[in-house]
Amino acid sequence: MSKQYLIADIGATNARFALLDDLQSGVLQKQRTLPAKDHADMTEAVQAYLAMVGKPSISAACLAIAGPVHEAEFNLANNHWLVNKRAVEAVLGCEALWLNDFAVQAWGVTQLDPKQQKIIKSGTVKLGGNRLVIGPGSGLGVAGLVVADGRWVVVTGEGGHASFAPSNAQEIAVLSHLLKQYEHVSVERVASGSGIPVLYQALAELAGAEVRYHQADKIAEAAEQGGALAQQAMTMFFAILGQAVASAALVMGATSGVYLVGGILPKLQEQLDKSDFVARFARRERFRSYLEDVPVILSLDPDLGLKGAAIALAAQQQ
Repeated sequence: MSKQYLIADIGATNARFALLDDLQSGVLQKQRTLPAKDHADMTEAVQAYLAMVGKPSISAACLAIAGPVHEAEFNLANNHWLVNKRAVEAVLGCEALWLNDFAVQAWGVTQLDPKQQKIIKSGTVKLGGNRLVIGPGSGLGVAGLVVADGRWVVVTGEGGHASFAPSNAQEIAVLSHLLKQYEHVSVERVASGSGIPVLYQALAELAGAEVRYHQADKIAEAAEQGGALAQQAMTMFFAILGQAVASAALVMGATSGVYLVGGILPKLQEQLDKSDFVARFARRERFRSYLEDVPVILSLDPDLGLKGAAIALAAQQQ
């Protein structure tokens, strides 16, 4: 049996796997999505996937995961998994390329099909400028792309854990309320899939109202149906996200564009379009003109992470 390449995009909720026969073609095969809750750890999930697809012989692998991949063993921040890199590689039968999950999102952006892009805010792409890749999932992932010697280089960090900076009285009240529960309120605490229920509950408690929903999708649905408290939460979510994206764009110097990625925003396109996201993105007083010139693009490609992992592995193998 010919050897194959395995790629994986591991988030807090789901682990997505695929195989490739040829890294240069990038054609994904035997894609499977395994819920993290159904498996004790990453090693077990990899074993389960390989069993599903006939236990192929793996010659190389790229594993992208929402965790500190520079460590030999680590826990994920937003689920119960322990990741032991040596144990996973023993199951694969080869050493793996371990990358931050947003590193592969950034790699994917380098070859994002124009047909799978939606312009959220127009602007002017500065050739040779940097790009920001950012998006809310269970947390808030952040990565960058810079040009070096005519090629894209991925820059990763933990930008989602930067501090939440409120910009109006209502947001200040929410932050003060949350500081009674948390030592530090990061931007991903309120501007992510897990952050939407946090905002909703904080607003409910401040108003002395009933907390009726505990999941982001239910809150978004209630907002669409006219629920006042849910609408407040979603309005605040998009406003905070717009400001956080602008801050990251300034840090990154993203004059070549901002790319919004992940699975949440494509599902909320209509609410995003109607929200204050763009207004808050550009609201930066002395740097308003700078941000007004930065294009913001939403990726609609559901396989961006897997495709990015394939691109990264192909680059390593060259």
